[in-house]
Amino acid sequence: MNRRALLGQLGLLAAGGAGVWLLRERLAWPAPELQIAGGGPGTDWLPLPEAGGMIDLPARVGGRAIRAVLDSGAQYSAIDAGLAGELGLPPGSPVPMLAFGATGGPQMTRSVRLDLDIASPEGGALKLTGLRAATLDLHPLARLTRRPFSMLLGRDLLRAVVAEVDFPRARARFWRQEAWTPGADWRAATVRRGRAHALMAEVQVENAPPLEVMIDTGATGALALSETAAGARGLLGEGRRVRTARSVTLGGLSQDRLIRADAISFAGHRFEDEDVQVFTPAANAPIPDGLMGLGLLGRFRVALDHARGRLFLMGPYDRPARRTRRVRITPQPGIVED
Repeated sequence: MNRRALLGQLGLLAAGGAGVWLLRERLAWPAPELQIAGGGPGTDWLPLPEAGGMIDLPARVGGRAIRAVLDSGAQYSAIDAGLAGELGLPPGSPVPMLAFGATGGPQMTRSVRLDLDIASPEGGALKLTGLRAATLDLHPLARLTRRPFSMLLGRDLLRAVVAEVDFPRARARFWRQEAWTPGADWRAATVRRGRAHALMAEVQVENAPPLEVMIDTGATGALALSETAAGARGLLGEGRRVRTARSVTLGGLSQDRLIRADAISFAGHRFEDEDVQVFTPAANAPIPDGLMGLGLLGRFRVALDHARGRLFLMGPYDRPARRTRRVRITPQPGIVED
């Protein structure tokens, strides 16, 4: 292996860390063609399984009903390799990719092309034609997380739409970019568009210097920091309340630390007594210093505009009742060239 160009994170499901950055920016990964039912500016509201939980959507691929998770931490979409084989999906690119977890070893994969229908209770809501997705062994990860998903929908989709997610009321909808404008109740959060259209926001842990973290709707925890970032903010000192949490990645099971922080500040709000997950990055998997997940985002109604590097908020509202089981899935694909 003479060169390795990481494509970016495909998915983070639950509290944890992952990498996202392209080392070869010219890789062709075409955007899917977008059709909204009825030709309108946006879809109807789509129900989600859990208030404050993951953006877990009903969908159909090749006539098969599946569940798909919208993950803003994923640079590209992914589909379960077994399902892709059963459906006989055509290849999307002849170039192999290397998929990393945040911990453990990588696995080799390729991409396929598919058409995806995201459904509403009344019928079709959003149709994606020519969506490219990496093939990964998602079934064991879905089983371990007790979430029957077969696809991860990444920033290749989010670059084509504005995603409005009302986490407290467990619903989501999609808008054409040119059709969505923020009303008077929306407040713009201070974010910037990072590489590969990631949304990067500033947070502060207690009274430590602020740091920039990635907005990640595939992470169920409030905040995940690398050991280096956590140590620089005093979270690894003596006297801290520390627990462990099981993490599930492509490389297998691992244990991460959960350290209680007195406060996390984001977008002008202070959230007290929050757990911060501390992870040890996998070798050769460059990752951001931190990820902000649904433990914070799930208290807001949010509008994600990745194409224009914008994030809008309503709230925060009362914290939804949540299950406490925490796991992490962090596949990360890359190009491997001889």
